[in-house]
Amino acid sequence: MECNMCKKTTNKCCSRCKLKYYCSKSCQKNDYANHILVCPQRSADILVKGVYRDLIPTNPAVLYEYGFENCMTPLDQTNLFGLYIGLIKIIGCDASQLHSWWENGELPLNIKKAYDDGGYTINADKMISLAKPHLSKHDQAVPFRSLPESKRHVGIFYSIILKGFLPTIELPHWIDFGFCACKVRNIYRAGELSEEVRLQYLYQDLIVEKGCKIDEFHDAYISGTVLDLIKRKCDKTKTSWLSASKIETFGYNQPVKSVYNLKQYILSDSVNMIPAIRVDYGFGNCRTKDEEKQLKNMYKKLIFAPQFDAISLHKACIAGKIFEYVSSILPNDVLRADLLRNPYPLKEY
Repeated sequence: MECNMCKKTTNKCCSRCKLKYYCSKSCQKNDYANHILVCPQRSADILVKGVYRDLIPTNPAVLYEYGFENCMTPLDQTNLFGLYIGLIKIIGCDASQLHSWWENGELPLNIKKAYDDGGYTINADKMISLAKPHLSKHDQAVPFRSLPESKRHVGIFYSIILKGFLPTIELPHWIDFGFCACKVRNIYRAGELSEEVRLQYLYQDLIVEKGCKIDEFHDAYISGTVLDLIKRKCDKTKTSWLSASKIETFGYNQPVKSVYNLKQYILSDSVNMIPAIRVDYGFGNCRTKDEEKQLKNMYKKLIFAPQFDAISLHKACIAGKIFEYVSSILPNDVLRADLLRNPYPLKEY
């Protein structure tokens, strides 16, 4: 038989479908994105096939095994699907890995490990190919993993944008490059772009149309002026909405308003609660898991409310008036003031 890729003679075939032949692991890997679309298999294979077709799965087994049944809204399903897109297309996890993780009861743990910087950058040399032309000649000539962490973050972000993706909520890019400040919507209307997609298009314009190189973007990232770079390089007709929508970006290792960490924690099932969230937003007042779940569900409902504004919640937090703010957005909900207490405003000494 002939190798499906290079046409060399071989007797090795796909161990699952027994239909496609490959002379080497390299050829099989190079054909993976095409072959998975026609190779029927386990729930993990159906999920991977859906990722390459950009279709959220409907198969009951996939919905159960990979967490989609736990999603409360269509947007929750979209966000979870985005997590799997990043895991499969960018990080490079395959169906066998996913199936093994699920079978061993370690799916959430291994997804988190894969998204950690260490595991993420193992595959960086492979995924950086799209962004490589935007690097300086010097940086193109050295291994990507040898670049400073801040520049690796920018290179990975370029790859995500150039692939036409949004950064998943679990990645630091989601906060650093302003997607955390975009409004979250429950309902999407035909022809109406979400703020996250509008921001994605601005980055595409900056990188592709305006030709912004990674060194220039990296300098802005280090100094915390990425938003200024966008406004300076891109047309005002495309950037005028940024100020009205209170979009803000953050520099490398720059302090971040804890309200954005709260959004990240509330909107993702695989992000851990950091101490700032526990102190600022009342989780430290919870005495049981049920109270913690109750508070988390309240914040999720708040974030999805059309009137919600992250900066207003941040201001209410530092003024010690979270209960008043939440009550103004969710007036018909039974709220517990005791869970929404925080140490603010701090006393002056």
